[in-house]
Amino acid sequence: MIVPSIDVRGGRVRFRSGAAFDVPPRELAAAFIADGAEELHLVDLDGAERGDYANLPLLTEIARASGVPCRLGGGLAAIDRATAALHDGFSGVLFSAAVFGDDALLPAIAVLGDRAIVEIESRHGGLAPRGGGEELVLRAAGRDSVDAAVAAADAGITALYVVDLTTEGGFGGPPLVLLEQIRAALGARTVALHTGGGIRDLADITALARFGAASAVVGRALAARRFTLAGAKAAAA
Repeated sequence: MIVPSIDVRGGRVRFRSGAAFDVPPRELAAAFIADGAEELHLVDLDGAERGDYANLPLLTEIARASGVPCRLGGGLAAIDRATAALHDGFSGVLFSAAVFGDDALLPAIAVLGDRAIVEIESRHGGLAPRGGGEELVLRAAGRDSVDAAVAAADAGITALYVVDLTTEGGFGGPPLVLLEQIRAALGARTVALHTGGGIRDLADITALARFGAASAVVGRALAARRFTLAGAKAAAA
């Protein structure tokens, strides 16, 4: 599935690369849905960067009004905040890799089933969490990304979101090597592998479809009209 992403900072569309788009988040969501989006990936960058979820009311409004399932991301590491988001209308939540700073969190996250996706935010093979609380981030940072994925699966996590931070912000390509490493390490464990970041063109979409990614999250490339959602769906077919 191709999942358009809307990253919001200060109430405005701002992607992690720093790129800004002069369109209100609600309008971008409506445009993606009009183009055929079946799900949206909504990220509170202020929450990820400062722990200040000032954009959450706006993102919740979008989720409730969109008519399609919406995931919430943005440095989440607290179970209570995640369950509140699910109660308020989000279909799923993404947990920051910071949760690997306390392995006791993983079984509690697993209770949420397929509504919980744990991020493997990787840089040069080690975890590099973006948000989730300073103490957790410090403890998780540098942990081997593949080992963390296996630990999550062993704790009952059924979905992972794999992103390579070295290529995410500059159209550097999807993290196919890391995805392959994780899939090999997981062996017979049943875990959905979602991914995003760095997607440049339709060839990247096709490569992820051939790999068997559960979903590919695309933000900046769609917003900048490097390709259309319809084109991406065709490339993934």
